[in-house]
Amino acid sequence: MVLALVCGAVMGAIVLVAVMILVPATERATNCVTLVTSSSTEKGDLIKELADRYNAAGRTFGGRCARIESYKKTSGATLDLLAAGKWADTEEGQPEPQVWMPSSALWLGLLEQRGKAGQIGAGQGTSLTVSPMVIAMPKVMAEALGWPHKDIGWGDLNLNSRGGWAATGKQNEHWGRFTLGKDNPLRSTSGLASTIATYHAATKGDYNNIDTADAVAFVRGVEASVAYYIDDSVRFLKTLYEEDQKTDTPYISAMAMQEQMAFLYNHGAPTGDPKQLSSNPVNLKRPLVSIQPKEGTLVMEHPFYTLASATADQKDAAQDFYDFMLERPQQDRFQELGFRDRSGTANGRVLAGANAKNSGVPNRIAVPSAADQDRMLKAWEYTQRRGRILLVLDTSGSMGDPFDKNRKDPPFASKRIELLKPAVQKQLALLHDDDMVGLWTFATDGYTEKVPIGRAGDVRGTISSTVADLNPSGETALYKTVLDANKKMQDEFDSYRINAIVLLSDGEDTDGSVTKEAMLQQIDASRLDNTVRIFTIAYSADADKGVLAEIADKSKARSYDASNPVNVDRMFVYAFSNF
Repeated sequence: MVLALVCGAVMGAIVLVAVMILVPATERATNCVTLVTSSSTEKGDLIKELADRYNAAGRTFGGRCARIESYKKTSGATLDLLAAGKWADTEEGQPEPQVWMPSSALWLGLLEQRGKAGQIGAGQGTSLTVSPMVIAMPKVMAEALGWPHKDIGWGDLNLNSRGGWAATGKQNEHWGRFTLGKDNPLRSTSGLASTIATYHAATKGDYNNIDTADAVAFVRGVEASVAYYIDDSVRFLKTLYEEDQKTDTPYISAMAMQEQMAFLYNHGAPTGDPKQLSSNPVNLKRPLVSIQPKEGTLVMEHPFYTLASATADQKDAAQDFYDFMLERPQQDRFQELGFRDRSGTANGRVLAGANAKNSGVPNRIAVPSAADQDRMLKAWEYTQRRGRILLVLDTSGSMGDPFDKNRKDPPFASKRIELLKPAVQKQLALLHDDDMVGLWTFATDGYTEKVPIGRAGDVRGTISSTVADLNPSGETALYKTVLDANKKMQDEFDSYRINAIVLLSDGEDTDGSVTKEAMLQQIDASRLDNTVRIFTIAYSADADKGVLAEIADKSKARSYDASNPVNVDRMFVYAFSNF
């Protein structure tokens, strides 16, 4: 009997061990602490990969376990949600995070400026990894400026004051104007860092001179070459990658971004997805080179912040996840995807992959105070390249319908046209007086010019009152209107401004006089210096989102989803932030 009991015990232990081996750690763990993280977009897929690795590792801390849920969002968008005081992501529906991993600590300074620094827990912010901000250029264009033998700075980008690329030699004049891709500094780390770096170059590091005439002229010269202000460089790099395969002419002259993103682009992963990374990437016609501006650069330190709202258990879980990411296998993974080590030193593979000349620690510029950052952003609003915008609004009969016919609660039960009016008027008030803007509406017979394009400071009131009086009726001549609007903007193209259309529609084309294929062919944008961007807003669940996305993609712009009435104001802000 004793022998039977011993054998039974041994067999039980074997079964228990077998169960523990066969059942994954994530399934064995019960009552784990849930930790939600929000990362900047360029490393969001990598953080998801590392979170999955952590979840599968079976780690414990103080006898507890954690399960990481990872999300990604631009640092500027996350800042806005945090600064609001109460997390409410009505756009993507992401839950409130307990950990925030922006690209740079610069955003904490801006959070402080908004009086919301208390959102971040004390003693946080240690770096996960590092990547310097660079001017990324197609190699052939960088060589035309003298790279790699010549140091290149922000002032060298002001070619348009000297006739564009023709200034570098007759052999390059077919490239046309110098076009710079730049993120909006209010929404993106690359945009914020490049704006600071430009002001540093303009003031020679003396931020007391931000508002001097010389500094304003310098920054305005750089901004004048911006094709349009991108809200997320990750999306733009995907378009750039696709265009490289199609055309013989470079799609853009330069772009401000992190060195790590240039590395990923050159290795077949322009969106930052580790699964796209290839040791044998597509042979690009024009690989990017990474140029650290000769005046110095900012280094993105990718901090790890635990939010003050986290519970004690979540703070412990955050510390364990942070410790996990500092371990050698995870740090190696960061460098495999083009990041430098935490000291700022890059290995040979990163430097070669990003075509970076500087092999040492980056020449860091002084990080401005939060107050100086705020001054720069306010000054930027007056130095940024001005827009020439045609606002095109659908006023077909369906715009008189409830926003959502299946709901009776506000704002879903409100008429679409009535929800639209204050959103348009609010955005008009945010335009700079020197922007150019006009208004068209469209219905059965195509477009009606309501207000000709004029200086915003002069026509803002007229457009606002016209919008207030709009009444919906008729059908939807969408394709015909897109063609007519594109032709008008092309015929009156202003090379000194960002030329764009913002088109809103709540339905699908019901006219039939123009095919979708013919329309898309006519609006195809092959270069950024001489074509019109068409930013589309899909308004309500009835909008033809697929077609509106195709229109935006074909013109190398963006489409925005306003199928939730709570987001209408925000979608207009997003669309107009490109100018």
